[in-house]
Amino acid sequence: MRIVAVEMSASKGSVALVDQGEVRASFSWEEKRENRQQLFDALKALAIEWSSVDQFVVGRGRGAWAGMRIAFSVVNALAAPDKTPVVAHNSGAAVVYARGASQSVVVGDARRKQLWIGAFEGLELSRAFTLIEPSDLPEWIQRDTVVLSPDYDRLASVLDPYMGDSAGSSIPQAADLAKVVCLRARSGLEIELFEPLYLHPPVFVEPRFPA
Repeated sequence: MRIVAVEMSASKGSVALVDQGEVRASFSWEEKRENRQQLFDALKALAIEWSSVDQFVVGRGRGAWAGMRIAFSVVNALAAPDKTPVVAHNSGAAVVYARGASQSVVVGDARRKQLWIGAFEGLELSRAFTLIEPSDLPEWIQRDTVVLSPDYDRLASVLDPYMGDSAGSSIPQAADLAKVVCLRARSGLEIELFEPLYLHPPVFVEPRFPA
């Protein structure tokens, strides 16, 4: 199976071409809100016909909302002409796959003085992603739990007591995301919802004038 994966939930974006389980090409870049051209340059650098792709994969976060929305939109546009299947998967699993941890949590900065966090047994979520207060972090971490974060630079003071020698940012990569999806498909596991993983409740603003 030939897969093109797009991952834009963290401070670095990436795309990858994975063919028959092997990474044929991979490109990454520093995410900048004022310039999204890097994504299109990276996709062009894959140098393939989109009609030759068997499946598109996109990271659904948790992470940067704007980046995820762009990734979903672009992948949908690429897949539409040939009705190519598109799969979304949580980006945390890509981080866990890269580290090879058997028991881990992936935690990030949810803003508003909160953290987002999910717990993994192998590559499978054992506790779904949710929002917590920093003071609740010890409840998620056991003795053998590996703590991983794409936002370590912003959360170092909170995470250092739990990370030990593993301190540092763990950025999800498109190639790892594609491999996770391949492994799940071989095991017959269910796919996740095709939508960004957004945990904050929607914000509703009362209209200034009646309809």
